[in-house]
Amino acid sequence: MNTFTNTPISSINIAEFIDILSDEFTGIKGFGVYAFLSFRDIENLYSIFLVNKMPARAFSRTFVKNY
Repeated sequence: MNTFTNTPISSINIAEFIDILSDEFTGIKGFGVYAFLSFRDIENLYSIFLVNKMPARAFSRTFVKNY
């Protein structure tokens, strides 16, 4: 779903972040986020994302490619 592309970082909640992250995992790795990460891992990653100030899609793509 591309509706998140231009969404301000501060308005992305964890559910939207998980959707974006799952899209990237599915597209790059072939399986959703929960095949690779626990919810606690995702919460920690979300905290890092909020501090990082990158767009969610770019942050997720970079993380998944380096995972």
